[in-house]
Amino acid sequence: MCIYCVVCICRVKFFFVKLKKIITGTFLIVLVQAVLPVASLASDSGHGESSSVNVLLFIAIVLLFAKVGGGFEKLGIPAVLGELFAGIFLSLLGFLGLSIVSDIRSSELMHFFAELGAIILLFQVGLESNIAQMKSVGFRALMIALIGVFLPFVVGTFVMGPLLFPEDSSSAHLFIGASIVATSVGITASVFKAEHVLSSRPAQTVIGAAVIDDVLGLILLAIITALVTTGSISTVSILFLVLKAVTFLVVAIIAGSILAEPISRIFSYIHTGTGMKFGIVFVIALLYSYLASLFGLEPIIGAFAAGLVLDGVYFRFYEGPEISEHLSLLQGRNDEEKGHIEKLKLNVKEKHVESMMESVSLLFVPMFFAMTGLQIQIESLLNPQVYVLAIVITIIAIVTKIIAGFASEGGFNEHMLIGASMVPRGEVGLIFLSIGKSFNVISSELFSVLLIVIILTTFIAPFIIRKYVKLVCL
Repeated sequence: MCIYCVVCICRVKFFFVKLKKIITGTFLIVLVQAVLPVASLASDSGHGESSSVNVLLFIAIVLLFAKVGGGFEKLGIPAVLGELFAGIFLSLLGFLGLSIVSDIRSSELMHFFAELGAIILLFQVGLESNIAQMKSVGFRALMIALIGVFLPFVVGTFVMGPLLFPEDSSSAHLFIGASIVATSVGITASVFKAEHVLSSRPAQTVIGAAVIDDVLGLILLAIITALVTTGSISTVSILFLVLKAVTFLVVAIIAGSILAEPISRIFSYIHTGTGMKFGIVFVIALLYSYLASLFGLEPIIGAFAAGLVLDGVYFRFYEGPEISEHLSLLQGRNDEEKGHIEKLKLNVKEKHVESMMESVSLLFVPMFFAMTGLQIQIESLLNPQVYVLAIVITIIAIVTKIIAGFASEGGFNEHMLIGASMVPRGEVGLIFLSIGKSFNVISSELFSVLLIVIILTTFIAPFIIRKYVKLVCL
């Protein structure tokens, strides 16, 4: 092919790329312009909260913006941040005069859907976690998790809180510490997977430590929410709350491990289809969430416990995914290929519960992130001090997690890799922050600061992880 043809092909490709971006941008602008008059009309119609028509429109608007925001993933930005930005953009539209935004923000039903999204999200985190893995990662991972929870919480609550926010309550200081404790195992694992080092020692250590970090963080959250609710802090009350949270998790996990398989078998006599299988899984998640609330804990803690309990093997009485039937038709040319096909079939069956929940999460989880972003007050973002405070806390949030990484094996680069892998707060940090907001103990300014901290840690961490992956694993 001549050089002239190559140049022409490159120009044509460049033209179509530009055209695609122009068409996409134009479509989004037209879409927003089309939604705004309809939204304003619905807001002024006077139907109020009781109108299901208005709620349907609220869902459509939030979900549409969340899905558009999720498209940022193509630019290498985690989808959670894109969906969060979508909510912030909606808040900006409300600041500019779109009245329906305040109706969405104050809608109890929309907050319910957002909370359901958080429950589904923590249930998924539990499903992807593994109790056996927590036992096998060893003392090192446990130490990383303990330091990674204790150090950020102590510095955030007892140093950063009183120093940077002296006018806020001690309850607000507790949520500062809690919000920078969390670790997003999903974001970290996705980076390791993209770099093809998921089976390496650092990756396995991080994933094990992050799971333990989640458990400890949720216990800490249970203690904080109870302290905020009762308003009293004493050594006895703290010990009682720790005992209550740990007791719930232990009893829930043991009871679930014993009862899950018999319950699954009983319902399989009624029907063995995927619909029944999904129904049992979802019912267990909701029941555990309800039981947690009866126990005085946040529903997300129950959802996480349900995810830890449920294992794909408990649902072997039901039909597997359709793709497993197609895989059964494949014939390997040799023993190696046959073994690979069998391994693939087994993996598909084991992950069927996770894949079914993924379908539900695609609807409700983006709504949770968008509704969290929608809670931000744009006026607070106009204050330069917010950004200064956010940068200071971000530095503390990064440093405290990296210090935890030095409890791992290996040299300096491996310590840095494991510490950096614990940095992204992501979806778990947002859940902690949204709970603090729901208790009305976090001011608009503090909410904005912590939201920026979560965004920065989630955005910066993958770049640091990739750098040290190349130095340690490749």
